[in-house]
Amino acid sequence: MMGPNVFIVTANHRFDRIDIPMCEQGNSESKQTIIEDDIWIGRQVIFTSGRTVKRGSIIAAGTVLTKDFPEYSIIGGNPAKLIRSRQGTIEKDN
Repeated sequence: MMGPNVFIVTANHRFDRIDIPMCEQGNSESKQTIIEDDIWIGRQVIFTSGRTVKRGSIIAAGTVLTKDFPEYSIIGGNPAKLIRSRQGTIEKDN
């Protein structure tokens, strides 16, 4: 599931040299974003380049995803941080 206005960035502006204006330094290498199965992405989430969203994860609305997290994570914030794991919420039948 994916909310509206989600941005998946594949590259960024280079800024490593101070003798050349940033707008003339070009872009960094493009990196692929991988979104695994059973993911819920809230509205207006921004993915920085090269992110992998693991199976069963939830990304809160407005999150700026700057790093990767384990499977079944609930993630939120700017920058993104782990809110909690979903793995402890599985109910067992008696």
